[in-house]
Amino acid sequence: MKEEKLLKLFGEIFTEVPTNEIVLDAEFKEWEQYSSLTMMILIDKISTEFDVKLKILPLVKAETIGDILELIKG
Repeated sequence: MKEEKLLKLFGEIFTEVPTNEIVLDAEFKEWEQYSSLTMMILIDKISTEFDVKLKILPLVKAETIGDILELIKG
């Protein structure tokens, strides 16, 4: 459930990325649309959608969508 929700959230933020490329092992920082602004939007949406407070440093160090999922799961 969390996996699907997170992938959907990434799709809403990274609108220029084809849906089939939004997968857990995707290195989202390599996407052309990625920027510090999209990271801040991502942090805000994750906090809201998953009702979690994550530390910024681990999120910034995350390389893949799966890494972020693991942070959400705790």
